[in-house]
Amino acid sequence: MLLFGLIILLVGSVGFLVTLTFVIMAIFKNSKYWKLSGISLATTTLAVIALILIQETILYPPNPKIDKLVLSAYREAPIGGIWLGVYNDRTWQLGYSSVEITSEGKYELAGDTLTLFANDGTTVIGDSKRTSFLIEPKYLVEVENSGIRSLEIQLNKLETNGL
Repeated sequence: MLLFGLIILLVGSVGFLVTLTFVIMAIFKNSKYWKLSGISLATTTLAVIALILIQETILYPPNPKIDKLVLSAYREAPIGGIWLGVYNDRTWQLGYSSVEITSEGKYELAGDTLTLFANDGTTVIGDSKRTSFLIEPKYLVEVENSGIRSLEIQLNKLETNGL
């Protein structure tokens, strides 16, 4: 996602510089460059819009399960955050965001403890095939330290005993 964002920035910057060059040439040399500056501006604008649409619809489409979300928790990090989504069909997804999923599986809920089990052939995080969280009012606190530690709850519609 970052790489594609940099490509969009590069295309926009180059297009802006080309347009600016044509405007300067039109001011100091000849009025025929006004037409070229307009074409350059329109082309740059359309290219950036097309690249953003490709990024948002083809490369990183919206998560189709987001309507089934019953718990969402997130932790910011300097390079990529950790997002956890728990769904009403007893599944979960973990990744950098709701569209950049790195692992998924099934979960069990027992009282105030949420246990994640990774699908066959995958892991929750690192080498861990499962991990558990205590559900607190504002945080999910990891019981075994697989590397997630804690996540701030953004949405909680889970039915838990005692909460």
